[in-house]
Amino acid sequence: MIDHFILSYLKRHHCGKENAIKRDDLLKYAQLWDLEMNDRELRRIYSQLPVVSSEEGIFWPLRTEEIEEFKFYLLKKVNPMIKRFRMVAQAHPHLVKNGSKQLELF
Repeated sequence: MIDHFILSYLKRHHCGKENAIKRDDLLKYAQLWDLEMNDRELRRIYSQLPVVSSEEGIFWPLRTEEIEEFKFYLLKKVNPMIKRFRMVAQAHPHLVKNGSKQLELF
């Protein structure tokens, strides 16, 4: 229900990067409609929708460039996590399932 509401709103009013909405503003809009949620719940909802989140905000993508930028935006967030995992796994190889094969994935 709430996810459909958020998706419909983004598709109607926030298409393309130039029309992105900040997460705080989206949360305020949802609360105007008496949709009880907090920031964490909103992040969980839009992370499961086919929308783009970026430094500009959240939007329904229209162009290839927007999808490519989204990919790099996510990679910037993931790479530090992968480095951290590698560090921990290398310090404790005896605890890593499938040994070196698991480390190769990262």
